[in-house]
Amino acid sequence: MSEIPQQKADESPAPPAWFKWALEHPGRSQYIEANGSRLHLLSWNFEARDKPVLLFVHGFRGHAHWWDFIAPFFAERYRVIALDLSGMGDSAHRASYGPHTLAEDVIAVAEWLDTPRLIAIGHSYGGSRVLRACADRPELFERLIIIDSYVVFSDQEAVKEPAKIRGDREYPDVESAVARFRLLPQQPDAMPCLVEHVARHSVRATATGVRWKFDVNLPPGGAREGDGEQLLSRIKRPVAYVFGERSVVVSPAMAHRIVNHLTDACGPIAIPDGHHHLMFDQPIALISTLRALLA
Repeated sequence: MSEIPQQKADESPAPPAWFKWALEHPGRSQYIEANGSRLHLLSWNFEARDKPVLLFVHGFRGHAHWWDFIAPFFAERYRVIALDLSGMGDSAHRASYGPHTLAEDVIAVAEWLDTPRLIAIGHSYGGSRVLRACADRPELFERLIIIDSYVVFSDQEAVKEPAKIRGDREYPDVESAVARFRLLPQQPDAMPCLVEHVARHSVRATATGVRWKFDVNLPPGGAREGDGEQLLSRIKRPVAYVFGERSVVVSPAMAHRIVNHLTDACGPIAIPDGHHHLMFDQPIALISTLRALLA
């Protein structure tokens, strides 16, 4: 995310019926102590112990509410969990973040779930953390679905953030902060009602106003390892790889390279006209693709 104005609210079309339905089925908020910290989760249908688990993991500086209008569509058949990674959303901030800390968050939540039927779905940076977690602890996962995530191969440099994110800025009220919220990277055709919903869940109250929830001390762009070949070759669970046809983060060549290094892969599956943040511009296509992959 960044801090550049979005489309004005009075220019936004009315929210669609499917979005309204999803918000009528909110996740239940809870906290657990895991990986030496306090992690926040949202859950849907979590009490249905006979069902397999879907674990949704958001991207860098995101939070569990990015899945609010995706997760409810899977709650009939699954126990659904969306995680706030450390230093993001409503999870606690840390004194420091090592290169594997956030993958260890995913591992800790998988251990807490304690189920042999865990399917992890990760977007962007969350997808790379899911891949790392599965490489390190394959017994915790049944399979993975990775959405527009890149890994750094040994002949590449990590992608740098295009601009400094001023997470320490304070705003007088929620409306002022929401007006400054923008997806990063920039993305045309994002549905305004979806962006506004996520923006409103991206701020926390202070004594004198509001500020972004994410920790300003997070490593810029997220900690990335440069061992993509090794990482992917160590993953022995089935992986389905999905990307946006017009993504500026994952090119078709990168998507094919990732899949070619996986032992048991499905894809890459390109969502037509989709950009990096597929849940904002192609939410129905993303839901349909996930349903097909899970069928």
